[in-house]
Amino acid sequence: MRRFTKMAFCCASLGLLLAGCGSGSDGAAGPAGPAGLAGESAYQIAVANGFTGTEAEWLTSLAVSAAAVEPESCAVCHKHAGSEHQGLYNQYKDASTLAVTIDNVTNNLNVDSVTYTSTLTFTIKKDGQPYVDATLAGLEQKRYGAVTYDSATRKFTNAFTYGSLTSLGAGQYQVKYATAPALTNYEVYVYVADNKIVGTEGMQLYSDVGSAGVGFGTLAPASPDKYVSTVNVASCEKCHGTPYMKHGYRSAQVAGLPDFAACKICHNDDGNGGHPDWQVLVDNPQRHATIGTTPLTDAEKTKYAYKKSVMNDVHMSHAMEFPYPQSMANCATCHEGKLAQTTSDANFSLTTCKSCHPVDGGTDTADATGKFAVDTRPLALKTLLPHVIPADGICNNCHRAGGIAPVFSSIHTGYNKKIYADSTGTRYANVFTGAIGAVTLSNNVLTINFSVTKNGGAGIALTAADVVPTVLVGLYGYDTKDFLVGPHISHADGKRNLEAVYGTAHPRITSVSAANGNWQVKADLSTWAAQIADGTIKRAEIAFLPTLKNAAGDTLALNAPSKTFNLATGALVASAAPIVKEAGGCNTCHDALGTTFHSGDRGGNIVVCRLCHTPQSGGSHLEMQSRSIDSYVHAIHSFEAFDIKNINFDDAVEADRYNLHVEHVYPNFTILNCESCHTAGTYEVPDQAKSLPGVLSASNVIKGKTRNIGTVPSYVAGPASRACGSCHRAMMIKEDSAGELAAFNQHTKIFGYLVESTTGIWESVVATIMALF
Repeated sequence: MRRFTKMAFCCASLGLLLAGCGSGSDGAAGPAGPAGLAGESAYQIAVANGFTGTEAEWLTSLAVSAAAVEPESCAVCHKHAGSEHQGLYNQYKDASTLAVTIDNVTNNLNVDSVTYTSTLTFTIKKDGQPYVDATLAGLEQKRYGAVTYDSATRKFTNAFTYGSLTSLGAGQYQVKYATAPALTNYEVYVYVADNKIVGTEGMQLYSDVGSAGVGFGTLAPASPDKYVSTVNVASCEKCHGTPYMKHGYRSAQVAGLPDFAACKICHNDDGNGGHPDWQVLVDNPQRHATIGTTPLTDAEKTKYAYKKSVMNDVHMSHAMEFPYPQSMANCATCHEGKLAQTTSDANFSLTTCKSCHPVDGGTDTADATGKFAVDTRPLALKTLLPHVIPADGICNNCHRAGGIAPVFSSIHTGYNKKIYADSTGTRYANVFTGAIGAVTLSNNVLTINFSVTKNGGAGIALTAADVVPTVLVGLYGYDTKDFLVGPHISHADGKRNLEAVYGTAHPRITSVSAANGNWQVKADLSTWAAQIADGTIKRAEIAFLPTLKNAAGDTLALNAPSKTFNLATGALVASAAPIVKEAGGCNTCHDALGTTFHSGDRGGNIVVCRLCHTPQSGGSHLEMQSRSIDSYVHAIHSFEAFDIKNINFDDAVEADRYNLHVEHVYPNFTILNCESCHTAGTYEVPDQAKSLPGVLSASNVIKGKTRNIGTVPSYVAGPASRACGSCHRAMMIKEDSAGELAAFNQHTKIFGYLVESTTGIWESVVATIMALF
């Protein structure tokens, strides 16, 4: 039985598929009748929904509709939507008015002369005035705790939480805890949080947080044995934002305590970890898929038991649970400047290894080709170790300086060898720098000179001449920021429009010369001569990907340069101000763009990303999104799943992995922090005079799963629907909210356009819209 979809044919006379007509929120059939099955053509879907003409008439009606589109009016009501999103996030990161000070900590001998009572006295103020609340019931988060520290072992143990709250008046409070023996080397930590104001996708961020700490003995600020973390708070802030507040209210930097010491109140070295499921996820994927209905047995709990230290919980969550955006072997991301301490032989133990590696390594059931959806055996200790794991879990009996086995730092260098040349942080991208040189235009043929220069890197045997460049020329349309001619798009002759690896045959790009890191090519733009002549195309973006491989065959992380060329004046011109930050934005989390999801030669330049991620194509890996970089990146960071069409939801492991993925949240704990990627003021509703319409991909056929969202064809939509709407659509897709998705698409159609995409329709819509400006 065919299920009515959220995209139903409602206006046959216009040849449009309008979103939401006749669809209920549950995806059930509405009064307009059933829509087409997944896999049917657009014309078949239209016929199933009431169109009575021929396919030629259908295509003609689409073209007529495309020629009649009107611009989006999103900016009328949502003019400041971006700043409103950012404003919500800013309330979380702005300075708080809630403050805590620790007045006194005493350890008094009790009458039994054996036990002690630790008494903590602290004061809370809000807006500089005493916070008076006898039970502190008005504070949504509060904790008063302590933990001891052993400087010889660097372990935090015997944590406890104070109880028996007493109000002393004027905002002063007291809590107590019975302890034995007397506390000596320890810290006390207090935090309170109020006014939960930022509604996010996965948690709450608190705008008003106060915390304070005090250290005694070896944790005192003046102690020569005080705790010093091998991790930098600034490293956490790279991905998680500033200030770094774990759980939305617990700071890693607390006045009176060393960095990360406050975290040790909970993440101590003798408490049992609470997430054995993280290890099960990589050690036995099939078992993890059943945990929800069949809890872990005692034997399994013993096998996967661990201590909830900061190292364990951070390593395990980032290596096992979350889709960490770079290699976990790149220790330098978090331990920057402290690799020697991090990879010292003293840290080489089974505990350290297990914090990132599964022990056995699991697989699911192989498909007909022998491929596993999840196979963690290559990273398992049982696979990696050529010997029996020591019973005591101490690896540095053998793996140590002067020992019989390699030292820890030689096995784990601590840096990604695709990005760095050495442990001191020498980036290949700083050694090998590319540049676009002189560019000339004659008879619609561009002559392009470009180069790669090696700067320093004396220990690197590779030279600039080892680079193999890929040249790309994109042609901007209608003086917008988008490409009317994308270089990566296939031409009618089967070749890319204007993309070629140097030295390979191409009908429009000719390799002229190459010598010592200098190249020249010619790019023939004659195919688009008419559009250049009438001003439809005024500028070109010239770029190249500098592919450089090491001895292992890995593509190293280099920056891809580009420049803008004015076809009318025949001169290079200043490139448009970037709206997205690569340094200070993308690379704060990814370290070097491309190394984990493409190849390293695509780094350093978002404009180069846009040369392939153009608006005239739908997202090939993301359903109901555009290939345009704005739609693609927004959907990815909203954790819409890649290639949902390839997921078999009847397979418990595949379904489990999908469900885990879509539950993840952007590492700022919300997608609302636009400035984590964008430069300030560049994230409002797009200016339609400066951004082209975009193609949204169709919905995918889902294997083994019945969902409310039905068949949705590919559409041409406006730039706001494409860019801003991508986050909203991703959320609705993840939640399978067919009704909301239908309403959203209908809303963007009414206040813009939503024309079913087929051959030539995008070009027609673009011509119609851009003629208005």
